Amino acid sequence: MSLPAFDDLPFNQRPDLTPYLIHLTKNTESQNDRTAYDNLESILESGTIRGSRPSQGMIKGNHRAACFMDVPFASLKYVLTPENTDRQKPRYEPYGIALTKRFAYGAGCRPVLYLSNAELDELSIPRAELWRVVRFESQKDRWISWVHEREWRCKGSFDLPSKIQMAFVRTTREAEKLTEDLVKYPRDFACRPRAVIPLTVMCQGLLQLADG
Repeated sequence: MSLPAFDDLPFNQRPDLTPYLIHLTKNTESQNDRTAYDNLESILESGTIRGSRPSQGMIKGNHRAACFMDVPFASLKYVLTPENTDRQKPRYEPYGIALTKRFAYGAGCRPVLYLSNAELDELSIPRAELWRVVRFESQKDRWISWVHEREWRCKGSFDLPSKIQMAFVRTTREAEKLTEDLVKYPRDFACRPRAVIPLTVMCQGLLQLADG
């Protein structure tokens, strides 16, 4: 029995499956006054997603890792909640890029391992591979769980191809601005999205924080 080609995988058979991975940015205003939009532009200009450091609290072990989500586009509104996008301490904001799983897999991206701390010890995961692991366990009356992100990671930083499927921004005006910059200054961008999509349109609106 022959294995299916990538395009034969059942992405169109279920609404929760997608052939793409998403990387979202956030503002770093407390560190360098850069907005989430600025950081998206920086990714496109450099063509590189810099891996998060273990010291930032999301990565175990001693290696950086670049992080992606395996989430259908229409479901992003359920990820981009007011709690997750709080500008004072954001986990992510409605800015980012999408590329194919085919390319990402070829470049070393893999689904993370969702494990409890006890399971880490039981399985003897080497320290050099801890960047693959996301904590998942119950603690008394609460859960530590990020399984809804269906995360993929790549060790270290991630070099993007010269063209990707799309970039995401929050508003139509930002989509217009980024599109104009891509046309006006093509040599400034090492990675060029084929489309720039405003998430307020794709997601038919995004919830806002109470303070606006």
